[in-house]
Amino acid sequence: MPKSKIATTKNGERSTLIRVSKMHILIGLFLVAQIVAYDAAKLITPEMVLKRWIFTGFFILAAIVCWYLARLNNTRTVIRNLAWLLIAVDLVFAAFSVYTQRGMSSKALVLFVLPIIVAAAVKRLGMIMVVAAASAIIYTTTAVAYFVINFNEGYKIQLYGEIGFYAALLLIFGWLLWALVRTKH
Repeated sequence: MPKSKIATTKNGERSTLIRVSKMHILIGLFLVAQIVAYDAAKLITPEMVLKRWIFTGFFILAAIVCWYLARLNNTRTVIRNLAWLLIAVDLVFAAFSVYTQRGMSSKALVLFVLPIIVAAAVKRLGMIMVVAAASAIIYTTTAVAYFVINFNEGYKIQLYGEIGFYAALLLIFGWLLWALVRTKH
């Protein structure tokens, strides 16, 4: 492969990760606004406000670190390691959000698409599908854990129907993203 093609691919991953990191910072700012609004309206307990501030702070900090380091260094290894860092933070944050927002009833499930999008930023099928599978597994585990600890907040058949459908949807989302990335690549 000519040298210019390698540099273009590397810079493409780098610039995409920079954009994805910026979007994470924006999402984090919207989460801050949500925490402030919920706290002002006394919709959540002070303990939950503190937990959300801590998790949201780490979420934004990780996005800022990834954005800054991606701007400084454009080696493929560094970019992929930064992507893995952002993916790990996304998975933890999504699991926390789903668990603290009533498990299978949580609308925070949508946060599990963020790590799949980050994986798509580095344009590798294996990475996209591993992250999609991890999202599905972590969502399933989180929803089951909430159900077991907070029994009687739903029916077991409802739990399995929800987690089966949404886990499959996360995997399909991964495949669809790969199809989009592959055609542009």
